[in-house]
Amino acid sequence: MFGENVVQWTSRIHSYSQKGLFHRALSLFLNMRRAGVKPNEVTFSTTLTVCTQSINKPFGLGLHTLILKKGYQKQLFVCGGLISMYAGFGRMGDAHHVFDEMPERDEVVCNLMIGKYSQHGFSKEACRLFCGMVNGVVHWRGFVSDYSLASVLNACAHVGCCRFGESVHGYAIKICFDSNDFVGSSLIGLYSKYGELGNARLVFDRLGTMDVVVWNTMISVYAQNGYEEEAIGLFLDMEIRGLTPNYTTFSAVVDASSVMPDETLGRKLHAKSLKFGFLSDVYLGTAIVDMYSKFLIMPNAERAFSEMVKKNVISYNALITGYGLIGDHENALKRYTLLRLQGMKPDACTFIGLLTSSTSRAFVVGEQVHSDSIKLGLDRDVLVRNSIVNFYSKCGRVDSAIKAFETTQGSDIVSWTAIISGLVQNNEHTKALEMFCEMHKLSEKADEFSSSSVIKAVASLAAVAEGRYLHGYVLKVGLNHHIFVGSALIDMYSKCGIVEDAYKLFSEMPEKNVVSWNAMITGYAQSCLSDEALHLFNEMLRCGILPTSATFVGVLLACCHAGLVQEGRRYHKLMENYYGISPSVEHYSCMVNLLGHAGYVSEAEEFLLSSPFKEDYGIWKSLLTSCEAHRDFDVAARVAEYCLHLKPNDSSTYTILSNIYATKKLWSEVERTRDSMRVADVVKEPGCSWIEVK
Repeated sequence: MFGENVVQWTSRIHSYSQKGLFHRALSLFLNMRRAGVKPNEVTFSTTLTVCTQSINKPFGLGLHTLILKKGYQKQLFVCGGLISMYAGFGRMGDAHHVFDEMPERDEVVCNLMIGKYSQHGFSKEACRLFCGMVNGVVHWRGFVSDYSLASVLNACAHVGCCRFGESVHGYAIKICFDSNDFVGSSLIGLYSKYGELGNARLVFDRLGTMDVVVWNTMISVYAQNGYEEEAIGLFLDMEIRGLTPNYTTFSAVVDASSVMPDETLGRKLHAKSLKFGFLSDVYLGTAIVDMYSKFLIMPNAERAFSEMVKKNVISYNALITGYGLIGDHENALKRYTLLRLQGMKPDACTFIGLLTSSTSRAFVVGEQVHSDSIKLGLDRDVLVRNSIVNFYSKCGRVDSAIKAFETTQGSDIVSWTAIISGLVQNNEHTKALEMFCEMHKLSEKADEFSSSSVIKAVASLAAVAEGRYLHGYVLKVGLNHHIFVGSALIDMYSKCGIVEDAYKLFSEMPEKNVVSWNAMITGYAQSCLSDEALHLFNEMLRCGILPTSATFVGVLLACCHAGLVQEGRRYHKLMENYYGISPSVEHYSCMVNLLGHAGYVSEAEEFLLSSPFKEDYGIWKSLLTSCEAHRDFDVAARVAEYCLHLKPNDSSTYTILSNIYATKKLWSEVERTRDSMRVADVVKEPGCSWIEVK
């Protein structure tokens, strides 16, 4: 061993480093020094690489001192090793110093320096050095490689300099590097960064490459920018050309398949990736779990998750989010517990999924999740914070929601929107309006979501003055053309009884969706303008807009106000038989009101008894009112009995029944009804009304 020369020693150091035995490689260098063998530039370069790979900073700094002592700091190989080592340590200032001190530089060192600048976020320095090479303002051979071109293009993508990137593209064409796969991938990444997918596709098409990495880049670019169909089309084209996809290809295209109308394509891709044996890849496995979760097919998502050889936090998040979407807090919590047992640290997405799954039935669980987010410091994340506010709002805990909102600092428009929407959901309309005003005082500019939420609050308050003020505000900030805002304004004016202004807004909307049509139809119906409501419904159908459940609530309400019994029956059948919309409690309520107000109280009773909502007290109460109006004693007695069964302490039922008996001059029954109220300790609630002063 002691008879070996420097070449043999260096070869053995290199061999150990190739095997990943970095400690032994460095020990061998020290033994070489003890044996009196002097290292050369190759030895130093090789050992510097070992220091970089093992991130052994003390040894690397000592080695640099030895290099200076032996006078090897001018050797190109050694300088390149020092630059790579310092860049690997994250000390770009030292790497730059080594580069500046070099008396001579070749294209390898220059390209290396550009690459390290780009990799470590020093994008402007990378661009500046590249310009020096191209323009020859420095004293070395200005030779540009595919590596330097790709590095500077990546730097342009990060620094936000698309125009400079286009100039680099032009230079690459000039020196015939535009057909290089490495450069082409970077160009595709640059153009996609700035949303210029047309230019990215032109670069891809000109490459004419059979390199899978380039195809993966283009497919990923399409998938990440919302062009899922193009991504899938490119994947199919790739297979037609005989290219074999890898796990990266499948990860991108599975992500794209998750926004398709159904899961058929995702299932096929899952099967194909299984055939190729790629399911051991954690990213592909996570993409498959996420795809099934987005389609709410949780048994398949669970199966795909269990088949993953390796899992990370993102894998668990995909499953937790899926359970969150279907409101299954128990399974979401089980996955969260398993994640913690595996020693993994949850992130913001973990808590967003957990809080989404938590409901009022799992309030204690939600509080525990909130507590965990505080312990891990994730409650300061804006998305987690908003999820906490939404959770408490959903559970009806308004005070907790406000407290969660107020304990955070630097609230943005999304946070304000979350608390305003939560207050509106809990009928705290005045408080929602106050919050909006507070947001405005703090100079936080409202968006379409916060504006539409506060307009809904004003609509519920029927506060015309505040509604007009908000209308003026959204006009001033340019939000009046948003569909959400426009629809909310239509609803607000309708509920305030100013249906003419509502229709004017509706007719001036540049774009309408089904929500806009529903708001106007319902507005007409609530204002007893039944003919206008039904005419607008027919116009909506002529425009090719498919009605929704809410549309038919407005239509049936219009029939109810106009007493159009036959038309109401026809629309009810049309909704269920032609459009496949299952009637909700609102539809049944409208039909019972329609039949009852028209005097068909017996039919209304039979209709309600045959419905899935025969336990709904509100509908029975409405029918009882109809019985009172039409003085139908027989039906009224049965309906009142059913009402008292559902809600025995409601004084209004006793009052209506007493009035019916009084109309029939059955005074003994009136007295018996009042006695029943006294025995049940039921007191008639006094009526109340309110007006707005100033």
